[in-house]
Amino acid sequence: MGKRLVFVCQNVDCRVRKATETMELLKKELTGDESIEVRPYMCFGACHEGPNVVIYPDKAWFAHVKPELVHDVVAYLKGGVAPKELDTIDPGLKDMIFQLLDAGLY
Repeated sequence: MGKRLVFVCQNVDCRVRKATETMELLKKELTGDESIEVRPYMCFGACHEGPNVVIYPDKAWFAHVKPELVHDVVAYLKGGVAPKELDTIDPGLKDMIFQLLDAGLY
């Protein structure tokens, strides 16, 4: 498997809910793991669910990921179970975003 990408939405609604802090903490927690790259993403279209974190190519999407929940995402990335309580996004929206990512739009 290639590099896993961890996208953190940086649109205004997510940033107001601490998306920037969430992204910086993810970067810090994952420093040294060359198989994972944390990147900003413009918007996933689920502003009311933010901060949103999408992991690709896993096709995992976690919502409401504030800094205090970063450990749940990191645990998943290190082989743990996906935090089901953060999986609240509409399946249709997920499918659309994953199609965009599959097409290389990131």
